[in-house]
Amino acid sequence: MDTRSRSQCSRSPKAVLNNGELVLPPRISRVNDWLLPLHYFQVVTWAVFLGLSSATFGIFIPLLPHVWKYVAYVVTGGIFSFHLVVHLIASCIDPADFNVRLMKNYSQPMPIFDRSKHAHVIQNQFCHLCKVTVGQEDDHL
Repeated sequence: MDTRSRSQCSRSPKAVLNNGELVLPPRISRVNDWLLPLHYFQVVTWAVFLGLSSATFGIFIPLLPHVWKYVAYVVTGGIFSFHLVVHLIASCIDPADFNVRLMKNYSQPMPIFDRSKHAHVIQNQFCHLCKVTVGQEDDHL
């Protein structure tokens, strides 16, 4: 299954024909994973986490022998808590480059990339959408 195909993960706006012109709705930049519209992967991830938590703590652990119940609650509770904290932290992070965050106005619609002018969004460490110089990935490590 190719989870990265354009039909599944595309967040580009749909063009609407208005008086013979194609009109694109404004796309607002997402700062983190809490902004709507949610991607269906986010919904599936939270549903799986809640389902596994309910099954583990409500069904599987109570079926264990009495001696193992408390150990199982502590160990799996720690693992689930750690996963929940890391998931929440990852959902709150703005993945944009530091220079983009300084210059970007998130309340403005996202610019549309024109492939007739540039072959790639980022060329020679310059973002043609944001009009800022971005750092290399290993600069921030």
